[in-house]
Amino acid sequence: MDQALHSTDDAGLVPGRVLRIYGMRRSGNHALINWIMRNAPGGNGLFMNNCRHGGDPIVTCSSLSLFEGGSEVGQGGKWKRIDRAGAKPFTAVSYEDRVPPATPKALFAAAETLVIIYRSFLHWAASLLRKIQGNDGFGPLDRNRIMGRAVSTYSDMLTRVKDDDVVPLCYDSWTADEHYREEALTRLNLPGKDLSLGTVQRFGGGSSFQDATAAADLKIDQRSAQMADDHEYQMLLWTAARDDSFMTKLAQHFPGDAKRLETLRSTASAQVVLP
Repeated sequence: MDQALHSTDDAGLVPGRVLRIYGMRRSGNHALINWIMRNAPGGNGLFMNNCRHGGDPIVTCSSLSLFEGGSEVGQGGKWKRIDRAGAKPFTAVSYEDRVPPATPKALFAAAETLVIIYRSFLHWAASLLRKIQGNDGFGPLDRNRIMGRAVSTYSDMLTRVKDDDVVPLCYDSWTADEHYREEALTRLNLPGKDLSLGTVQRFGGGSSFQDATAAADLKIDQRSAQMADDHEYQMLLWTAARDDSFMTKLAQHFPGDAKRLETLRSTASAQVVLP
């Protein structure tokens, strides 16, 4: 079928259920989304990756994946995959670096669940900074601008995960605790029983720190330590520690991170003397 003839309304896609998934880059989004798709009813469904906020998800998604029996399958374009998904498929729609609006407009004529994936601030900031440092097109000022904007959105995300209309999923807890994964399936009302971490996903280039194929081999709880001597990381943490509003939010979700930043604020100082 001709892509030009399609839209959300006429593509024949009428999902049975929709998960709208929001998360900052480097928060384990694709690891958890792959796990969600493996635990979808029958392991079958569609995943629309990194959609543009406010746009038609079918048209604006950066990629569309078809899952059957818990595995990604299918060749051809997105329209063929939609056709192959059949009637009322389980559908996951993801948005990166966006916070769910207070009153989101429904995407489809189907039940929707809002999901936020988030991660420890210290590990998330270390991973994102490491990732953008690998881009030769970004200098120090570019990285400072990107990180400042990202921390602001991360702060807004911490506020939003407390709302009753959201199912929050913490990447750190999900990785470390099988019981957390089991309980998360209940909160998501998913029937699957796959509690494994799966494989490292191709989206986002995998880990910023290591090459691995099994997600269980990723040492995600070491990212802050691996960046501890990086001056840009140190200055980012020193600045964040001096923001009282952010620190209050952080203490509610990641008290260990907040305590370490409080110690940093009370013991470290920036010694810069212009000649």
